[in-house]
Amino acid sequence: MRILSRAIPLLALTAVAAANSVQAQAASSKSADVAQIRDNRFKWFFGAQAGAMVFETSAQSQTGVPAFGAHIAVVNRRGGLMLGVDEAFGSDESASFVDAGAGGINRPVTFDRLRRYSFNMTGYPVRGKLEPYLGVGFGMLQVINPQLGGVFTSPTQAALSADEADQRSATGFMSFLAGVQFRVGRYAAFGQYQISSSPSAGNLLRGSGHLIMGGLRFSLGSARETVKGGGY
Repeated sequence: MRILSRAIPLLALTAVAAANSVQAQAASSKSADVAQIRDNRFKWFFGAQAGAMVFETSAQSQTGVPAFGAHIAVVNRRGGLMLGVDEAFGSDESASFVDAGAGGINRPVTFDRLRRYSFNMTGYPVRGKLEPYLGVGFGMLQVINPQLGGVFTSPTQAALSADEADQRSATGFMSFLAGVQFRVGRYAAFGQYQISSSPSAGNLLRGSGHLIMGGLRFSLGSARETVKGGGY
C-alpha cells in the first residue's frame, strides 16, 4: 500500500507534465504555421534579368537582340503584381513607314534600342522552393530615337517626318507570362517567357513580341505592417 500511495502522485505528476508538453508542442506547431503564412504574405521583391527580346518590323523578319531589365513585385500567398522595364540593344535595325508629309513615300528608319514597360498580375498555383507562375498584363513598347533616311525637300518637311516617326514608334500591348522560380531563403533564381500582342497598323514594329529572360530576385521584406498583441 505504501508503494501504491507513492506511485499514484508520481503518475499524476507525470501525466500533468506530459499534457503540458503536448500543449506546448501544439502551440509551437501552430506558431510555425502562422509564421509560414505570414512569410508568404505581401512581400516586396526586387529583381534583375537578362535575355533576349524578339521583334519584327516591316523591313525585317523576326529578330532577337540582347535585353536587360529590372522589376519590382509585391506577392502574397497565391498572387501578386509585377512592374518592370526592359531595354533591348540592337544595331542598325531597319523599319519603314508611309510618310504622309512627304507625299506618301515609304520612309526608311533605323534604330538601335527598344524599351519595354510592363505591368503584370501574377498567380502562383504551387508554393515551395520550386514555384511555377503565370501572369497576364499590359504595357508599352517603344523604339528609342529612330533615325530617318531618304531625302527631304526642306527642314520643315524633315521636322514633320521626324514627328510622325516618333508617333509611330510606341505601341501598347497585352501580354501573357509564364515562368518558374527556385527560392532559397530571401533569394529566387527565375526564368520566364512573355508574349505580347501585335501593334496597330502603321507602327514601326509589327507582329507579336517575345521576351525570354532569366535572372535573380530577392525579398525586400514585408509590404505591410504586422499588428502584434493579443497573444496572436
